[in-house]
Amino acid sequence: MEKEKSCGAVIYKYLGKRLVFLVAKMNRGHYSLIKGHIEDGESEIMTAYREIKEETNLDVVIDNRFREVIAYSPYRDNPKIIKDVVFFVATPVGGRIKKQSSEVDCLSWCSYRKALALITHESDREVLQKAKIHLSNQPNIAYTDEDLIRLVIPSQMFLESYLETRRFPDHTGDGFVNPFVPNVLAKIVDARHGKNLPYGWVSGTYLWLVRRKQFIGEISIRHDLTDLLLRFGGHIGYRVRQDQRRRGYGTKMLALALDYIREIFGFHKVLITCDDNNVGSIKIIEKNGGILHDKVTNIIEGQERITRRYWVDVK
Repeated sequence: MEKEKSCGAVIYKYLGKRLVFLVAKMNRGHYSLIKGHIEDGESEIMTAYREIKEETNLDVVIDNRFREVIAYSPYRDNPKIIKDVVFFVATPVGGRIKKQSSEVDCLSWCSYRKALALITHESDREVLQKAKIHLSNQPNIAYTDEDLIRLVIPSQMFLESYLETRRFPDHTGDGFVNPFVPNVLAKIVDARHGKNLPYGWVSGTYLWLVRRKQFIGEISIRHDLTDLLLRFGGHIGYRVRQDQRRRGYGTKMLALALDYIREIFGFHKVLITCDDNNVGSIKIIEKNGGILHDKVTNIIEGQERITRRYWVDVK
């Protein structure tokens, strides 16, 4: 049996005290919740964010405490293919609603009863019903821009902001992926698939921390460890753009990356290293559950440096 996977959300907002839901009439004529296929490297929540932005243009906050999965066979001529669709709940914080014309005929905010009446498929209606129950037990939270911070697969949408970091002298990246190399997005894809890498490098996943379309920081997750990386470098490297530091984004980025690793990779634990005198990184790692394993002495660029090695449980 073959499996496919899509992700999306029940999108809601309050008009005063009245709860309304976003329903999409698709070009094929049926009424649906917002969802779409997972793309290369994406987690479930990354897919949901991207699909919502593409199909509605809304900037949303996703509540992943609600996670409902439906399964069905989407192809009449091949019932052996089963699709899982993962739904969260999400509410807009910004963005003017605009349909993706290639997919969506129209978008409508509807009362709960009207949404139930419009939505074509019973499985989607059941998800809406469960989302309504979940929301009835949650306070109506006033979200801010800070709640929009998330990890994304690097893409053209965020590239302009990423390239702005060229003006910061210490934001040089890791030599293979950085703001100064041409075709950086293609290199990021190559790195994820272990293609065209410099000698001695291992494959790795690069993720960007963003708010709306603003690049805040980047984190790399190495898929394997060499003898050198076991001493210095570890599984994870990260940096926050210079004008966004000392705001807690490093801690947030590492926490989100560890969640991503739990979902995507089969690791039981990850190694994170930092210099013994890097107080900021020490705090970030320890706040995210890092347990100091030991300290080792390395010679880096001709200089003797003491490296702290931390293991973080991601089971």
